[in-house]
Amino acid sequence: MVHDGAVKEQQVSASSPPASATEVVPLPVEDSESALAAGAAAAGAAGEEAGGPSRPGSDKRLGVRHPVKYHRFRARGKAMGPGGAQPPVDVVEGEGAGEVVEEASSPEREALAGFVEVESESVEMEVEGDMEVSPAAAVAVVESQSAEEEEEEEEVLSPALAEQGVNLGAAAVAATAAAVPALEVPKDQDQEKERKEKERQRERERADEVGYMSGGCQSDDGSLSCGYSSFRGKRASMEDFFDIKSSKIDDKKINLFGIFDGHGGSRAAEYLKEHLFENLMKHPEFMTDTKLAISETYKKTDSEFLESEVNTHRDDGSTASTAVLVGNHLYVANVGDSRAVISKSGKAIALSDDHKPNRSDERKRIESAGGIVMWAGTWRVGGVLAMSRAFGNRLLKQFVVAEPEIQEQEIDDEADFLILASDGLWDVVPNEDAVSLVKMEEDPEAAARKLTETAFGRGSGDNITCVVVKFQHERTGSDSPSPSGDKS
Repeated sequence: MVHDGAVKEQQVSASSPPASATEVVPLPVEDSESALAAGAAAAGAAGEEAGGPSRPGSDKRLGVRHPVKYHRFRARGKAMGPGGAQPPVDVVEGEGAGEVVEEASSPEREALAGFVEVESESVEMEVEGDMEVSPAAAVAVVESQSAEEEEEEEEVLSPALAEQGVNLGAAAVAATAAAVPALEVPKDQDQEKERKEKERQRERERADEVGYMSGGCQSDDGSLSCGYSSFRGKRASMEDFFDIKSSKIDDKKINLFGIFDGHGGSRAAEYLKEHLFENLMKHPEFMTDTKLAISETYKKTDSEFLESEVNTHRDDGSTASTAVLVGNHLYVANVGDSRAVISKSGKAIALSDDHKPNRSDERKRIESAGGIVMWAGTWRVGGVLAMSRAFGNRLLKQFVVAEPEIQEQEIDDEADFLILASDGLWDVVPNEDAVSLVKMEEDPEAAARKLTETAFGRGSGDNITCVVVKFQHERTGSDSPSPSGDKS
């Protein structure tokens, strides 16, 4: 039902010809809504006289154009859609804030690409019934929000709307949420995941830029010291990671050292650095059956990594060569072709056997599972992967398992030091040479650096990462080292 006053105004407007030029009518701010009503009635009457349908947007209950239902959005150069080429009313801001400008449509004004007008039918929000949003409104709102984010501008409201406390931005966002579900705000966990991913990316970029890092750590009583060195080498990016941790469980000192060599990307190796030792120390059998705990933790961490990557297009993998020292008992676990070597009385002893596809037992296991091992520059699983065990590698998971081989050693007076390294070292430096090089350096950090430099000098084309752990038997005690840095 239309208010009688509005009908009379429309009849009066219909009898007079439409204005051919812009008219400026000074009005107080309080009367701006009346001016809007008059402009709307005049536009409607002109449309009926021309024989065409009247423009929507007038409030059927009050006979006036509601300010919330008629709003202009910035669209950054997009042309106005159909029906949005005739802006009837402008509210002048600044000194003439109380003036309402009525302006006739013109080709020049319609060609302005900087504005898109959204009429009442586009963003009208009713208390009852379903909300309808036209495509033109959705485009206007999306492009308005994009412009505000890129230029960091605030939406400008007219003085009349500001006095009424109308939040046009909130109405537009609510309308867009229904029309464009893709604009939904991510959940807290998604935001946290995105934040962590950005931090990891910054760390990777810093590592790639510097390309080299080294450091060391030592126990309080000097019974144990270690050094590390990590070098990007000739590779374009760094996919090696390492981890050094210490803890105390049931009054026993626990020291953990690990090398993780990624392939096809760095995410798998980085995931192991973040989670493998943490999962291991949480295992209920860690202190009572450490070997079982290591085996189960390796497989569990592999499954969790694959699950975390299920919605990505990545399919990278990683080796893991770890040493867990519980008191004086050492457990070395290996998956892939990174390697652990211990020096006992000056003799090099390998504590792991590289998982290569041409190893007789590994080849038999792969072929029994339905896979193939073929030559493609080197022996590869399915002609793709040059190792037979690894974390990740979802597409080859049936054949490339993450079950570790574990060896145990008692650390006695014959044990000199332990070397953990990625294949960037072992491809060009034999075990005996590595032990001889470490013997030449008293400081484990200097020894790790010497290994890295030697491998690069001998032509290694891979990332090179080494950890050297020296056992000092002249001092007793089992205090753990305090890492001076464990970032990679």
